[in-house]
Amino acid sequence: MTNPKERRLKEKLELRDFKLNALLEVTRAVNAETSEEELMQGYVNALKENLGIDRLVLYAADLDGKHWKLLVSAGTDGGWPASRPASFFEALDLDNIGLAGALGGDEHPSDVVVPVRQNEEAIALVLAGDTSDSDRGVSPVVKHLNFLVTLTNILVVARRNRHMVSRNLKQEALRRELELAGEMQAMLLPSSWDHVELDVAGYYQPHTEVGGDYYDAFATDHGKTVMCMADVSGKGMSAALLMSNFQAQVRALFQAETGSLEDTLRRLNRRVMDIAQGEKYVTFFVAVLDESARQLTYVNCGHNPPLFVHPQGQSELLGLGCVGLGMFRDIPSMNVGTVEVSKGALLCCYTDGLVEQENRQEVPFGTDRLLGLLAHHQGQTLDAVHRAIVASLDAFRDDTPPLDDTAMLSCRFK
Repeated sequence: MTNPKERRLKEKLELRDFKLNALLEVTRAVNAETSEEELMQGYVNALKENLGIDRLVLYAADLDGKHWKLLVSAGTDGGWPASRPASFFEALDLDNIGLAGALGGDEHPSDVVVPVRQNEEAIALVLAGDTSDSDRGVSPVVKHLNFLVTLTNILVVARRNRHMVSRNLKQEALRRELELAGEMQAMLLPSSWDHVELDVAGYYQPHTEVGGDYYDAFATDHGKTVMCMADVSGKGMSAALLMSNFQAQVRALFQAETGSLEDTLRRLNRRVMDIAQGEKYVTFFVAVLDESARQLTYVNCGHNPPLFVHPQGQSELLGLGCVGLGMFRDIPSMNVGTVEVSKGALLCCYTDGLVEQENRQEVPFGTDRLLGLLAHHQGQTLDAVHRAIVASLDAFRDDTPPLDDTAMLSCRFK
């Protein structure tokens, strides 16, 4: 027959073995990607069956830091909200272990509230106690406090890390999808201009992986050359999708050429309205070159006015036109502009990401600065002119973040 001392030693050894096995089982369950519900049930069983801690309420902070979720509510009569705002817990004293009373619910006077931390930040809060009416002497929570904190910390941190991995995988998948979308969008922009009888260059830098700017220059089957630039309202995937559809509509309508420029734009406006349902609109500049008449006919649909630089150096902004496409079912009024074209003249179209970009003093890049750079275009390739403009823009904005997508289309007439 064992004496009391040996019996107590045996009980301590058994308790120590249990705690080690419990920690091992939790670790194995985490690595085996056991469901959150099963993990929490194992946590409750480990504390209840062997340690007598049968009242447990566990809240853990979500990754966004805005809410804390109820993970465990065992041995209580309920009354614990499934989620609470982070501000509720920020108002509590989470620097120390304390008695319950501020959490609400059905706390017992002996319940203890224990904060769980990671890198000095409170990420969880566990309310623990026992419902036994027998005199156990030292409270099981106090007696096994270190184990309670360790087990809870392992469980909560593992759950947090699992959610972080899941979130990172989703973000990586989304990033890759955006990259592919950006690559597909870049393929829609012309890479060569051999099909037009002009000296043409384009530049595009989306604000994110995908953007809503578009430019094109193409010859029609009717012997005309079309030059255009567009900018969809908003940013991101929705703008890029609308722009891809818009590009196809532009090509199809101008190749058909069943009416005047005004008629074509009115049809294009209705198609934008049908697609976007008034949720988005497109600013659009289009010019059609009649080589035999040496005349450029254009309409500016709410876009930044392109710069037209004559061979002698005079310049003008091409602003005649109408409202953006997709703003109204029927365009209220439209003005068509014309420009006489001489050899060596230059047309430069751009989006607001260029001229409206501000520096640290909140001064915009502006059309005057752009015109000054274009004035020296004689003798340079248009690609070289674009590189000079982009370099000037980068130096101008310095460390100020880009405002928007930046696009340019320049055409030198022969």
